[in-house]
Amino acid sequence: MSIKDPLPEERKNLNFVQFSRGAMRQHRELIRKSPLAAEILDFMVESMDRSNILVCSYKVLEEITGYKRRSIAYAVKILKDDLWIQSIKIGNATAYVVNSAAFWTTHANNKSYSMFHATVIAAASEQEQTLEQLQNVKLKRVPVWDRKSGERPVLDDEQLPPPDQQDLDLT
Repeated sequence: MSIKDPLPEERKNLNFVQFSRGAMRQHRELIRKSPLAAEILDFMVESMDRSNILVCSYKVLEEITGYKRRSIAYAVKILKDDLWIQSIKIGNATAYVVNSAAFWTTHANNKSYSMFHATVIAAASEQEQTLEQLQNVKLKRVPVWDRKSGERPVLDDEQLPPPDQQDLDLT
């Protein structure tokens, strides 16, 4: 199940975030308590898509804010403790779910679908290769089997009648 695509008349409103009036006072308190936590929350809200989920590393947050990892970790802890965000571990990565009772980017009746998509932000400085090198990577081409064509897959080392396909380079 996924969030329903917006109708044409709704597409003009895709670049907005709704902010609950009930959360505004708490947001001001967060700004006074930890300006860094508020900055990180605002970055997450600014960057999230209709799902309210953002995947990014501490390195991204360090680069965005100019603070070191220890300060970022403390600010993220404040956001979790104060229930602004929830974090979900994905291997070594973390997905941050922004509280949809406070912020959302779709109609209020779609808030129950807030965990089906994610915006992933990766820092170029974390990659082993440059962006140019990553764009030039030649991936292995995988043959596609079309059932409707009448073909059938070849299993293991099954011998084929002539002309065989053993001489074809499928890479």
